[in-house]
Amino acid sequence: MVKNLDNSLSNLEGASVQVSAGNSYPEPGMASVLLLFSNGSWLRAEYWRITKDGKAWLSSFDHQQKYGLPVPIDAIKVLQEQLQGKVVSEAHLDKETSDLIFQFSNHTKFHAFNFTGYEIWLSCFADGTG
Repeated sequence: MVKNLDNSLSNLEGASVQVSAGNSYPEPGMASVLLLFSNGSWLRAEYWRITKDGKAWLSSFDHQQKYGLPVPIDAIKVLQEQLQGKVVSEAHLDKETSDLIFQFSNHTKFHAFNFTGYEIWLSCFADGTG
């Protein structure tokens, strides 16, 4: 199973991505996202983080938080600004945590978190696996 997932993830390398709201849990403070890849694959993630240049930058937990800013953070909009149209240069599964990690061409990584023994992200790859 992991071998097939690794193959499916490696097939995302070179694909560009479009980001939209996932709308899985429309509760306040939730930032579910849907990533649509140019090869026909998609990923819905409830909990995620992006890192830039090797540093934590923004996560789904920041969505609608104010942190002393003039307006609350729209984490989905920021994610769209960072990833929209960017190309996946590497994609892999962290075998210890089952987190999905995507490296993009702009020195940004997207991490889809898994907090339990069951994947809480949902994917469908171009080859029909998920």
